[in-house]
Amino acid sequence: MFESEIAVNENLLNQFAKIVADIPDDSLFESSVGHGHSPVWLLGHLAIVGEAGQRMVGGRIIHTEWLRLFGPGSTDNIPVDATLTKSALTTAVVDAYRRLRELAFATDEANVARPHGVSVLAGTPIVTVKHCLTHLLTSHFGFHLAQLSSCRRAAGFAHLF
Repeated sequence: MFESEIAVNENLLNQFAKIVADIPDDSLFESSVGHGHSPVWLLGHLAIVGEAGQRMVGGRIIHTEWLRLFGPGSTDNIPVDATLTKSALTTAVVDAYRRLRELAFATDEANVARPHGVSVLAGTPIVTVKHCLTHLLTSHFGFHLAQLSSCRRAAGFAHLF
């Protein structure tokens, strides 16, 4: 299950690696022009959302302390914290989506046909766990990846693609 979504997510993670590699460590906590998000928030948000997606299909949230900082309803006002490094956050994102892909692939149709229960998606066409996982693996990740790319470009790097 989720073969197409997994392929798209793997491609997005290849792009993610190239984009994040160029984001300067000293700009991690700086809000970017345009969208206003800092790289630290974008990386933390992708990581915690990937872990939340795992919970829908039998996994768990590993970084529970990040829910308040990066989860739904969080702000971009992330205090400088020496543990929130680009390396640690990048690893968390890669690990979260690797595990999410594994769990999504192994799940069955009945498990993902149920309502997702994500309040921020209430009233949208995204109704089931299957819809939500498709969103997390593709459009949600891609949207925030574009914002990370914007942070990279704001640091003076030329386009990659």
